[in-house]
Amino acid sequence: MRTVDLVVWVLFIGALVFLGYFFTKRVKDNKKIRQQMQMEYLERKEKYTYLRPGIFDTCPREDVSAAAIFHCIRKEDEDFDHYFEKMNYSEKVVFGIYQVSLSLEGQGSSIHSFFLSPSNRPFVPIIVDIFEEVGAHDIAELMRAARRFAEIIENDEEDDEDDPEMGDFSRYNFSDFTNEFVSLVNTTNLNEKITRFILEHKEDFYDTDIPKEIDENGDEIDEGISD
Repeated sequence: MRTVDLVVWVLFIGALVFLGYFFTKRVKDNKKIRQQMQMEYLERKEKYTYLRPGIFDTCPREDVSAAAIFHCIRKEDEDFDHYFEKMNYSEKVVFGIYQVSLSLEGQGSSIHSFFLSPSNRPFVPIIVDIFEEVGAHDIAELMRAARRFAEIIENDEEDDEDDPEMGDFSRYNFSDFTNEFVSLVNTTNLNEKITRFILEHKEDFYDTDIPKEIDENGDEIDEGISD
């Protein structure tokens, strides 16, 4: 199992197990495991679609990042064209890291994909600050250089070894950036940093406008909310 196939799982153990392990060859060959992982993914998605105030006080620590991600995904699904403007800064921090992790999914994955995707454009200017916010300073510096390298490629500029934004990464290509990102995720405990950030800003992830539906007895029941 390649390390790059696991990076999404490392970043968001609960929320993205379906996106990481689920697509590896080992799991593809085992229908029972695949079905179990899909069920766990769907259960978490249903549980954390809406986050009732106070949920993080009782939420298992391993589910914290999953809960925040599903909360953000719902916001994106509700209004794809304007979700970024409607997110607060804490939500943008977590969802921005999630978007970077998605660029590393699949064969031939590259962190360059993050900078090329039109849907990620709102996150590109703040991506360095995002990693700084969670205390991932080494990854922030790597992303600063990767962003500059993406600009150099896009604008067909000449490489400059003295470019201050490239720093120690002036000789890197995107394969190098991708491998270094995976290495830093594995060695700097990024998932714990994200979890700690969410818990320190938990009020920013709580939903106060939670829709209700009517059950067969005519009683109101909460829809897709955490208990």
